[in-house]
Amino acid sequence: MSQPDGMKDELPKPAPWKRRRLLRLAIGVVFIGLIVFVGAIFVSGPVTVPYLGKLLASQGTRGPVTLSIESASVDFTADDGIRIVIQDVRVDISGGAPVTLELPRLEAPLTRSALWSGDIRFASLHLKEPQVTIALKGGPAVIPEISQLSEAVNRIGNVIDDQFVRRGLTSVTVSDGAFDITGPAPRSFTNINADVFRSPDGEISASARVGGRVTSWRLDFLRAPSKTGPGTRMAAVVNGITLAELLGPDAAIAYGKGLRLPASAKLDSVLDENGELISANAVARVQNGWFQMGRTLVAFDDVALSAVYRGPDKPIEIQTSHFIRGNTRIFFSGQIDQPTGDAPVWDFRLETEHPQVGPLDVREPPQMLDGATVHGRFNLAEKQIHISRFSVRSGKASATGVVNIQIGSDGPYLAIAVDGEQIPISLAKKVWPITLVPPARKWIIERIKAGLIETASFTAAIRPPGFNYLDPDAGWSGDDMEMTMSFVDGAVAPVGDVAVVDGLSGTMTIENEVLTVKASGGTADLPGEDDVVVPATVFEIHNLPLRVGKIAKVETRLEGENAEIGALLNAKPFEVLDRANLKTGGVTGSGVVDITASFPMERVIDMDDVTWKAVGRSEDFSDENPIMGHQIQNADLSIEADRSQIVISGNGEFDGLNADINLVVPLSGAGDPRRQDVVASVTADQLKARGIDLTAFLDGPMTVSAGKAEGGQNISIDLQETEVRLQALGWRKAKGVPASASFKLIETDDKKVVQDFELVSEGADIFGHIHLSATGELTEATFPRFQLRPGDDAQIDITRADSGRYDIIFSGKNFDGRGLVQSLRSPGGSQGAGDFADGARIAVDVARMTGFNKRWMENVTGRVDTGARGLLAADISGLVGGSSEFRFTLTSNGGAQQADGRFDDTGAMLAFLDLYKRMRGGRGTLSVAMADADSWVGDFKVRSLVITEDPAIQRISTTNLNTRDEASRVIVRQPQANTAEVARGTASFETLDINFTREGDQMTISRGALQGNALGGTVAGTVDLKQQTLNLTGTFVPIYALNNFFSKIPLLGFALGGSTGEGLIGVTYRLSGSLSDPVLSVNPISAIAPGIFRRMFEFQPE
Repeated sequence: MSQPDGMKDELPKPAPWKRRRLLRLAIGVVFIGLIVFVGAIFVSGPVTVPYLGKLLASQGTRGPVTLSIESASVDFTADDGIRIVIQDVRVDISGGAPVTLELPRLEAPLTRSALWSGDIRFASLHLKEPQVTIALKGGPAVIPEISQLSEAVNRIGNVIDDQFVRRGLTSVTVSDGAFDITGPAPRSFTNINADVFRSPDGEISASARVGGRVTSWRLDFLRAPSKTGPGTRMAAVVNGITLAELLGPDAAIAYGKGLRLPASAKLDSVLDENGELISANAVARVQNGWFQMGRTLVAFDDVALSAVYRGPDKPIEIQTSHFIRGNTRIFFSGQIDQPTGDAPVWDFRLETEHPQVGPLDVREPPQMLDGATVHGRFNLAEKQIHISRFSVRSGKASATGVVNIQIGSDGPYLAIAVDGEQIPISLAKKVWPITLVPPARKWIIERIKAGLIETASFTAAIRPPGFNYLDPDAGWSGDDMEMTMSFVDGAVAPVGDVAVVDGLSGTMTIENEVLTVKASGGTADLPGEDDVVVPATVFEIHNLPLRVGKIAKVETRLEGENAEIGALLNAKPFEVLDRANLKTGGVTGSGVVDITASFPMERVIDMDDVTWKAVGRSEDFSDENPIMGHQIQNADLSIEADRSQIVISGNGEFDGLNADINLVVPLSGAGDPRRQDVVASVTADQLKARGIDLTAFLDGPMTVSAGKAEGGQNISIDLQETEVRLQALGWRKAKGVPASASFKLIETDDKKVVQDFELVSEGADIFGHIHLSATGELTEATFPRFQLRPGDDAQIDITRADSGRYDIIFSGKNFDGRGLVQSLRSPGGSQGAGDFADGARIAVDVARMTGFNKRWMENVTGRVDTGARGLLAADISGLVGGSSEFRFTLTSNGGAQQADGRFDDTGAMLAFLDLYKRMRGGRGTLSVAMADADSWVGDFKVRSLVITEDPAIQRISTTNLNTRDEASRVIVRQPQANTAEVARGTASFETLDINFTREGDQMTISRGALQGNALGGTVAGTVDLKQQTLNLTGTFVPIYALNNFFSKIPLLGFALGGSTGEGLIGVTYRLSGSLSDPVLSVNPISAIAPGIFRRMFEFQPE
């Protein structure tokens, strides 16, 4: 806003006193602003104070300590008052092992009086991320170098103690600190959180928790003036530290090596006033730990080691320490001699008195030894441990040896040599290190039960791969491992549940990668049973260096009773008898068995991988239990068995029969079928005694061979020395004639099948199939090839009907019927036999049937019914010679039967039947009425027949009938009619009539007449069918037509011609003897006695 022009010149000037007041006000405002500005700076955070860091560094640098500080500032805003903040602090402590302490930041509370006075003191310190480094120079000392480390820690303690005193400290806190050791064996520890305190009497104590590589662990530390003199005492107690913490920062921590096991340790050391280490006592302990060496787990309950260091020129004393695992308790002591000069070689000696050994995997009471000593040296620079001598003593037993271990860049190398004597097996199992050839140790612990090692020597050289079970290389080969051992009174459990074999003496060797045990004189002790002698055994393990692929081989012999040997073979894992479905009890006899086996050495033996063979012999073997369904008694056998089958062969009683036996019994899971090869010498009577009645067909010895086949048995029978009869067909094979039968027998629960039956003999060849019921009855049979004689071409089908009778179909192109004819002609020939005893219905259809005397029939058809008493019915017809019809019928009416026959060529039929071969032609009929099987009345008539070349006719016709009767002077002349033909035995006849009866086995011809122009005659008499004999008499009449004329004149004819059929002149004859070869007798005197008088000269029955 502007003022008026008139008022500008009227403003008053300020007074002098006002100007002075304004100046003072301006100065006050500036001062207050400066105060506010400075206050604002201090309340905004730490304020860097120039030269404060140098001041503090100068105050901290003294003696071997050099302190440098990059910057220092003051913080007035801290909750607990004024704090001094120092950054980038470095402390260097000189000495034998230089120490460096680096602090990125340090904060400490500061009193106001200390700030104004310049005497900087702290009540506490908080060190964040401090880094402590100790540079060890190395040298011939243990890891880490205890002397240098102790002295360096002591110097650090001196600095801490000095700062506590000078700064008035009561505590120091460390957060996330680190501690490094450099030198030949660098170590690193991080994540350290600790609290450090100082007591008024000068003791410094610290409690720290360290975040280790595996797990966190705790450290308690104490440093105090020595109570026994000038110097310092330091003690440290560690809990939960693992061995992995002692390895280098770049070292890998493998699982299963024991590096993660928590341990506790205590170190107590004394230093002189110059900080030099005077003595130290270290104790380390690990409980309930384990680590793995290869595939072996090494576990322990409690391990403690106590060592005392008494100076650089004195040995380190190993005070009583211990190893405890179960019943194994070893307390030991010794000493370690420190290196002399610059050579980093440490000699050591350990000894233990009365150690107790009792590994958990040895199920025997623990054993206390007399003692053990170990002498050796180790070279840390070369990473080598050499045990120049170790010895173990227990009574008479002793073992000594040397060991060398070299740790190379690729792993450890081990060389060991051990000698021992008089060592009980029990002790050897307990002192055998669990890491030395674990598979062999495990086998010996489990399988060797007793024994005494008389002498033993073992050497081995093992390369690094041998300590890595994942490496396929075993680390040794060839003669790198060798052993010789002799033992007595050994007891071995061979495999599985096989009985222990004791009393063994022998040797054990390792040579060329093969472990061999040879033993003799053993016995297998079976509970409650007789022992089995084991005279010789060889056990081998091949390919020893291979981790996978070791092969074990066993050869042994067993001698003893069969039952006990069987029990051994049936033990697990073999279970031979169980796998063959055989029983172990009830076996008698004795035997010898040689067993060989080969199997992979695995933790668990699979029988599928075991190749084994048992070869033995048994005397007087008997088993009350069936073997493949058969009883074997009193047998001398050879036995071969492997994992697929058992082969039993020999001679003995097989199902009660003396037989050559060959059985093949497959073991379960094997693919081979069972086989029964049995060769038995039997007779039909022996078979009958066993329920197989073949006496109607067989007579004499035979050899039966039975062999198991797929689904059944193959059976072969040698019948050469056997008489074979098929009576119904009239076929017979005599003894000595080669013959054989074979077939396959298949048995099921409800039937038996005889398959591919074949009977072969001279001219005979029968082939077919037979079905039997479970009880052995014939139910069905088919013989597509039925040849009893050469030229036969026939077949037979048999079926059992519900009634029990059989239906038989007999057909073919050719069949030789001569045997059938002979059978029907023999007494009882028509009766059934065997399975056909109850009768059969037989249908016949044969195109050509051969008979006797070069006769044959064609188109023979019909049916025949038989029963227990013989023929029941029949109706058979055909063409004799292919042109002459014949028919025979047999019918039944109630209990009686009627047989009728009609023959167009009776002579050919009789010749076919071999009844009479001299007749030619003739139409004949036969009629027989049979009240029963033994009572017959019948007649046989033939018309227009010719008898040719008959010796009887020829003989009778040539009988000299020109006989002079000196007394009467009567001369009878021989008729001359047909003289030439009669002389040749040939005559024609008009009729032939025969009337006969039968009672039982006696057939009577009551009247027989033969009438012809040239000759005639009569016949009468009996035939004994049982004895097959005859006694017939009759009259032979020459010039029958003329002679017979007189017999037809009433009264005179009877006197002159005799009975009907006789003539005036006739010759009586007699036919007697066997049916097959009768004897003909002629009475020529009867020719001169006509008619009734001739009967005085007839033959009389005897």
